[in-house]
Amino acid sequence: MTSPSFLADPAGPLIRPWRGSAGALVEAATGLAPLWWLRGSRMRTKQGLMDEWAAAAQFPPHFGGTWDALRDALSDLPGGGIFLLLDADQLFQEARPAEAETLFAVLQEAREDLSPNPFHVILQAEPERYGTLIEGLRAMGVDEGTGPLA
Repeated sequence: MTSPSFLADPAGPLIRPWRGSAGALVEAATGLAPLWWLRGSRMRTKQGLMDEWAAAAQFPPHFGGTWDALRDALSDLPGGGIFLLLDADQLFQEARPAEAETLFAVLQEAREDLSPNPFHVILQAEPERYGTLIEGLRAMGVDEGTGPLA
């Protein structure tokens, strides 16, 4: 199992898959701040992703639910952040593939805006579904440039 100690490094990978239980990831990341967790089961569509992210990070009431609004809201986080996407193998299961590509582009832009503060996204999947997560990431073009997939 991967240790999240790399998360304190702002230059660490933006995206990092995690093979293991959601509980183990939350426990391992406890004490890292700022820290939020999101549920992949609630983010099967773009609208679900926007709603879940807004609720988890407590975006302001005027959050517009668009890609630009997501970037702006993430970029306004004062200390950066570490986001744990639990059951990430369910992310965008009911969305067009282009939505995931746009999400990862928005996350990269937000990370650049927040530099030098850390900004990382950990994609958790149970061991029996980890292969599905990795296949999905590779299909979206997420590779060693954004984080190791081993």
